[in-house]
Amino acid sequence: MRPEPPRDPDAEQEVELGRYWSAIVARWWLPILGIVAGAIIGILVQVGSSQTWTATAEVYLGQPLGANGSAAVTPASTSLGLVSNFVTSEKTIKDAAARAGLRPGRLRGHITTKPILGVTGTKVGTTAPLLDITVQGSSAGKIAAAANALADAVVTYVSSYSTSKLQALKDEIAYDAAQLITLNAHLDAARASQEQALHDKSLNTTERLVAVANLNSVIALALQQQNTLEQDRFMARQDLAQAQYIEQGHIVAQAVPTRVAAPSKRAGAAIGAFIGLILGLVAALFWDPVARRLKAHPAGH
Repeated sequence: MRPEPPRDPDAEQEVELGRYWSAIVARWWLPILGIVAGAIIGILVQVGSSQTWTATAEVYLGQPLGANGSAAVTPASTSLGLVSNFVTSEKTIKDAAARAGLRPGRLRGHITTKPILGVTGTKVGTTAPLLDITVQGSSAGKIAAAANALADAVVTYVSSYSTSKLQALKDEIAYDAAQLITLNAHLDAARASQEQALHDKSLNTTERLVAVANLNSVIALALQQQNTLEQDRFMARQDLAQAQYIEQGHIVAQAVPTRVAAPSKRAGAAIGAFIGLILGLVAALFWDPVARRLKAHPAGH
């Protein structure tokens, strides 16, 4: 017996490709139908899809300084990672959703945070980062309200240290002001007594000079105390301004809704037509095998 000639893989591949092509040509109307149907469905999907909005609030996380303002400190609350986790925590989402009039499910998975580094801090080598908080959804006003609610929550979260420092500085300024009022009253009384001593006819010259000298010492000491209190109040006011505008976190920009550009009807039709073409080609390839199987095993047998 003569040995069988070896199979030619290339020839077999050409046969298979030819078979596929013949199946597609025989059922040419299926890919055409898929293109038309897909394009129509793509257009309808674009027409029926709801409008999407985004709203971004920008928050300054603050740069807390030490008690004397000489060195930056980094409390855990200002860590970007912790702040991002705080924004997407369940309690924060529920609180923001309640303020915005949304269900929490409308916010879950629709909140993104993006740190913006490079804002120069008050000391060399430090940075005071900004954080963008973006919310996406279908209701323009409510997502903006949610983004602003999240920003408010972040400011409260990161400002615990600076808020405590601010209160201490305000207390110091109030104390200095009260002391100055009391001291000024003593000064007025001492000056009045000095004026009275100068014109008191019941005292001789020596007694008047002694009384005036004593009152001069009291007035000089009071003026020195007044100067110290004024300087302390001036420094406290400077520290207060620094704590308010540099150390404490605050909202830089309120969230404003922005319409997200949706894909055009033409793009939707193109995508739908492409998907329809693929499905039509698959249907053409499997039409004959499926039809033969159905004939061989009719329904009910």
